Amino acid sequence: MKVQETLSKCLFMLENMTNMIQLQQIQSLLMKTSLDQHPLALNKLLTFCATSDKGDCNYASSILTHARNPTNFMYNMVIRGFSQSQQPQAALLWFPQMASRGQILPDNFTFTFLLKACARLFDLRNGQQIHSQVIKRGHEFDSHVVTSLMVFYISSGYLSCALILFERSSHRSVAAWNVMISGFSTNEKFRDALIYIHKMRLEGKSLDEFTLVSVASTCANVGVLCIGKWVHGIVSRSGFSEIVPLANALIRMYGNCGSLHDASKVFYEIDMKNIVSYSTMIDVYGLHGYGKKAVEVFTDMLRASIKPDKMAFTSILCACSHAGMPGEGKKWFKRMTDDYGLEPTIQHYGCLVDLLAKAGKLKDAYRLVRDMPINPDAAIWRSLIGACLFYEELDLAEVVADRFRKLDVGDAGDVVLLSNVYATLGRWEDVERSRRGVQKDPSLSVIEVDGSVNEFVSEDEHYLTILEK
Repeated sequence: MKVQETLSKCLFMLENMTNMIQLQQIQSLLMKTSLDQHPLALNKLLTFCATSDKGDCNYASSILTHARNPTNFMYNMVIRGFSQSQQPQAALLWFPQMASRGQILPDNFTFTFLLKACARLFDLRNGQQIHSQVIKRGHEFDSHVVTSLMVFYISSGYLSCALILFERSSHRSVAAWNVMISGFSTNEKFRDALIYIHKMRLEGKSLDEFTLVSVASTCANVGVLCIGKWVHGIVSRSGFSEIVPLANALIRMYGNCGSLHDASKVFYEIDMKNIVSYSTMIDVYGLHGYGKKAVEVFTDMLRASIKPDKMAFTSILCACSHAGMPGEGKKWFKRMTDDYGLEPTIQHYGCLVDLLAKAGKLKDAYRLVRDMPINPDAAIWRSLIGACLFYEELDLAEVVADRFRKLDVGDAGDVVLLSNVYATLGRWEDVERSRRGVQKDPSLSVIEVDGSVNEFVSEDEHYLTILEK
């Protein structure tokens, strides 16, 4: 068989292979015919190994190591593969090797993949070094690189750096807007998220499904129903109704805004519900006190052969807690470990403690806190203290408050809660000691009036209109 015919046959097989066994068989044929170093063959081998779900990034590394004349594309494929694998740190190790070959220069794709790895690793130091290389190589104005830098800085906790990059960018893509809005929302800066949604509209940018998910999530957190309904209208008109993550965001938005009917309507219109869909609807029913409805949805999920995860169990336990269903909650807590082999987390224990405490079973709740294998956090103690005060179990409140104080709480709300317990007990020296040096932030409210969203701060005579219809 002629060399060109062999190469064409191998390239065709490489294009249609589905697993690593087939790849290795084709590679053997390439080696027998001395075509294993052909750039087209190497590119296809590396692309499958690095980007396919059935690939193997470590095998891609081996191929690249033995390549006699590697190219920029080959390095990019390996770096890309590792950046989205379970070994993102390996992507960073390949960059110095690439740089050591003077004739192979990193491009905008290289930096995009490296920054993705740094974002996943929360690696500020290496990310900043890559940022300096971006500037050195003249890629600081590339829209893809800028967006990747923004994602990196937001994931590292430096939202302000991402905002500077965004504001300096002369060509802001829809992806960059999405990252910025999502960054604000993730960092609970919902007012800024709404402002930038408004700015995006003013610039005439088209909202895609990712933008709409961010907007719906922001509306859910702020409770802005008018904008949420506007988002739902765009979803329906744009043909995005079948996008499940977007539908899930709408369910949460309607639930948090108090429109339970609309939330359930969106939920039951989803044809291919996933575990997030069920968990979100359970959360919404629980939030509104419909514990039995939440249990029905959880049971429907099991009937649909969707195995519940830890998040789903958190949802059902919280729903039982809100609805005052201690027996049902204890049953699902037990089934989580007995039937599904899931180890309870601090969130699950917290839900169960809250469930028992709200039902007045304070001693049972305290025993659970005392005996659980995880150190209780502030939220658990806070829940128990609140219930003790409500049911006037002052002896237990004193014990719990003293345990809580050992956590060295710094949150102003927790300090006020502790001081309230000590004031009820008449321990005035402890009241003074617990409140010393603590300054409580002013309360803030966001309300919607006639289509406008307004922000009010306690004792402030001025208010801010965040977004107008």
